[in-house]
Amino acid sequence: MGMSNERLNITRTFIGLLMVVISSGCEKEITVEVPDSEARLVIEGRIESDGVNNIPPIVTLTKTTGYFSSTSFSELANLQVHNAEISVTVDNATYPLEELCTANIDPILLPLVADFLGVPEEELAAYNYCVYTVPLADIVSGNFLSGEVGKTYHLTVVSEGATYTAKTKIPSLNRLNSLWYEEAQADTFGYAWANMSDPDTVGNAYRWFAKRLSRNAAGEQKDATFLAPAGSAFEDKFINGITFDFAYDRGHRPGEHAEDDPAELPHFFKKSDTIVVKFCTIDISVYRFLRIYEIEVNSAGSPFASPSTIPTNIEGGGLGLWAGYGATYDTIFGVD
Repeated sequence: MGMSNERLNITRTFIGLLMVVISSGCEKEITVEVPDSEARLVIEGRIESDGVNNIPPIVTLTKTTGYFSSTSFSELANLQVHNAEISVTVDNATYPLEELCTANIDPILLPLVADFLGVPEEELAAYNYCVYTVPLADIVSGNFLSGEVGKTYHLTVVSEGATYTAKTKIPSLNRLNSLWYEEAQADTFGYAWANMSDPDTVGNAYRWFAKRLSRNAAGEQKDATFLAPAGSAFEDKFINGITFDFAYDRGHRPGEHAEDDPAELPHFFKKSDTIVVKFCTIDISVYRFLRIYEIEVNSAGSPFASPSTIPTNIEGGGLGLWAGYGATYDTIFGVD
């Protein structure tokens, strides 16, 4: 028995109206107002030792910014916090740090600061960026606070009437047993491989950095600073007390994955690259921060990424990280 023409027309009209409503609903613009949050102090500090060189601590202070605010290095320079009182205590002795800016910083310190911030020296020199480190007079005299393996360093920051504290330890060094390059794609691209032995004590953690010393077509060194690849930090929860091989791809500066040289492939090394690897021991609190931090960085602000809270070892209401590094170095020599 067929449907009457009248009922058929009503049905068609209803379906047509329904489609209009659905279509108009899909085109509706939704504006979400994200309220401004109260600015908080961000403390980023590092003290390290390679067992050979005297390396002073470096601390930067900035303020948090809005979710949609620009995050360029020049904008970061505008978020700096000045005139804070900062000190580091070790073995019951307290050492004040001094604010030094690139406009008057000692040339000896510039490469160290550039490496800490992960920016080329030329870019750093273009802005009057400031860090807190040992007094310039101490550097000139050669008698200054530097990192030592096995010691715990307490950081105190007093800024705008508030006091923040943190502590970190430089763990014992753990040198890689061996290091080599291994092809992964075609015959020119691959990864840096290493063999290591983890001590038979649970709770060790590590971080990997690498820097290419090779020159590009313009004659410039390919990497101006040490770069950490994705997942650069790991702990020994599943590798405790064993010897094993592992590999890392090539790291990039955050947000920069395009290659200036068409002969390069993102995330890959070339067999002609001479690669210096900086392999560091870190304490477990530093690892926990870096693990979540790298997840957030690599999500690249994706709206589909799971929200997370980055842990911090800063007490007193601040954000950031005070990290001790036990650094060792090794080199893979490129082959043309």
